[in-house]
Amino acid sequence: AKFAKNGGLYRGKKPVYWCIHDRTALAEAEVEYDDHVSPSIWVGMDAVSPIEGLSGKVQLVIWTTTPWTLPANLAISVHPDFDYVAYRLGERTLIVAKDLLVSFLKTAFPDELRDGELADPGRIVRTLPGTALEGVRYRHPFLDRESPVILGDHVTLEQGSGLVHTAPGHGQEDYVVGLKYGLDILNPVNDAGVFTEEAGPALVGQRIFDANPHIIEMLRESGHLLQAGEVEHAYPHCWRCSRPLFFRATSQWFISMEANDLREKA
Repeated sequence: AKFAKNGGLYRGKKPVYWCIHDRTALAEAEVEYDDHVSPSIWVGMDAVSPIEGLSGKVQLVIWTTTPWTLPANLAISVHPDFDYVAYRLGERTLIVAKDLLVSFLKTAFPDELRDGELADPGRIVRTLPGTALEGVRYRHPFLDRESPVILGDHVTLEQGSGLVHTAPGHGQEDYVVGLKYGLDILNPVNDAGVFTEEAGPALVGQRIFDANPHIIEMLRESGHLLQAGEVEHAYPHCWRCSRPLFFRATSQWFISMEANDLREKA
């Protein structure tokens, strides 16, 4: 904690539910969950540091229903106790959790399966533990930035690829693991839900939800989009205006009186 010029006590950033329409944060009790159709995309992030036993183009596969959060991506989380496989597909090798490989291929590359099983098990060129991926660096698909693979117990095998797109400024679990690894709490979105300059010149000024198709097209053109579709799921909405919410890191402050009390005690 530190004191600001106005006497308030700055406690750092914290991700909260944010309503674009009302431009205000909401507590959990003020959030309603309604059915919502979101994009569903699988993205291959290009590894730029070597992974033992692999050569050529290697991509770390992530899945997300919020493409607009990709400008804030600062890491990919893997589980230390999961096994991951390197699956050779054409000129590239894809990294996916072993237990999710078949479900991933069923969605993104169904021709790789025969009767629900791998058509060619020999395409698995290596199996490695999550701990072996920690520290591997990858390049952001459309921003000039490299980020690390980190370990996180919040990663599950319920869906996706077992590698979690991590944006500390846009999610509670991402925020917690980001603090552990000293990541920035990047939030390139203002209180009106519009991208700031930190999102890059291609997106600045766009509303986040309206930008989803643009982001998907950028991923497709750059060769990072593995598959795109839609999913209907329960999504948080504002109880006041019934519009979709998003997680946004905002600065936390206390009233000046409390700050002064704490200053005196210090």
